[in-house]
Amino acid sequence: MANNQWDDEKVEKLLHSVPKIKDERSSTDILERLKQDERLKQTRRPKMKRWIPSIVAVAALLVFSLLVPSMIKQTNTSHEIGSESLQTNDDFSAKRSMDTDAEVEESSIIESNDAVEPAAFSIRAMMESHVLLLEEAHDALLLPIGLVHEANVVPVTFILSSDEVDENQSDSVALYNKYAAVIDEVGYGFDEYHPYKGEISVSDNTVIHQLPKDHQYDMSTATISVYMNSMKATFTDQERFKVVDTEDKPLAFDYVGEEMADSLEIRLPYFKYTMPSGKVYLVPYENGDSSTVTEALLAMKHAENDIVEEVVPEGVDYKVEVSDEIAILTFDESVDLNALPQNEALEMIEGFMLTANNYGLQIQLNNTEQEHYNKYDLTKPLPKIAGANPIWLP
Repeated sequence: MANNQWDDEKVEKLLHSVPKIKDERSSTDILERLKQDERLKQTRRPKMKRWIPSIVAVAALLVFSLLVPSMIKQTNTSHEIGSESLQTNDDFSAKRSMDTDAEVEESSIIESNDAVEPAAFSIRAMMESHVLLLEEAHDALLLPIGLVHEANVVPVTFILSSDEVDENQSDSVALYNKYAAVIDEVGYGFDEYHPYKGEISVSDNTVIHQLPKDHQYDMSTATISVYMNSMKATFTDQERFKVVDTEDKPLAFDYVGEEMADSLEIRLPYFKYTMPSGKVYLVPYENGDSSTVTEALLAMKHAENDIVEEVVPEGVDYKVEVSDEIAILTFDESVDLNALPQNEALEMIEGFMLTANNYGLQIQLNNTEQEHYNKYDLTKPLPKIAGANPIWLP
């Protein structure tokens, strides 16, 4: 600290010993020098005329007035185009390519860019419906087939363009023999099961299946059940079927205790079957005694296992009576279909339609708050069905 003070004192003495500098010039001389200094000479800026901002503002208003109507017109045009596009998509057929990823792989209707779909199909029907109506299928050929998933049979109706197939070979057997081998079952999420081993033919409304010795369809009760149910879901336009050996002799399955039925008739109620991807199909499933349409429709309220689910929401009760080939289903309490999730309401309606169709009947629903729902007029018997779970075959 002492050294620092000494340094300060020394510095102060040195500063005092420095000679003082004095400017002996007069103020007049200094002013003259400053006037002659070029660095201090500046060009005077012109004053901004106050009327220029006004002109700019008026011009901006004129441009804005011209642009606004054009922008409004363009916006309205865009809305009109968008509305027309939506209307077109809703009213006309669409073409799509099958995508086998996850949920899209099992889409209820697969469209193709290389094939023209029947004009009656609307986008809404394709995306949501589990049935193909008879009035929708007049320009197409149908290939029903029972696809298999974990020993459960799911009836699917593949839709073919009529100009791709010879009309003389349009029955289910001819179509099966031509197309079964090219269907990508695994791509749709199903097990690889078709085509059947051996040869399939038809005679007098009877499907004849000639089996090789190593067919393995009779390994157990389960394999026989899958085989029979898939036959029934595949050859829906035929009445009976029989199995023969390579010498065309009647063939009895080896598994003891299983009787081979020769009828292709399906008399079962429909339930909801959900694939691992979340895709839903409606399937006929045994549930107690269903020898009559009334028993089958009432059985739809309760599933006996967790393989399938009811399409009838819990708490919805109804009565059934049959009159003039119409199954009349009347809800005990008025049902607001719009209050149900859209998919569930549609699954219930189409489940009723498919079940009644198994007995050769149409169905009419009474005591609903809506007179129309989706594509259905609920004031009269619902339309006849051409197939279940439709898929457009590329």
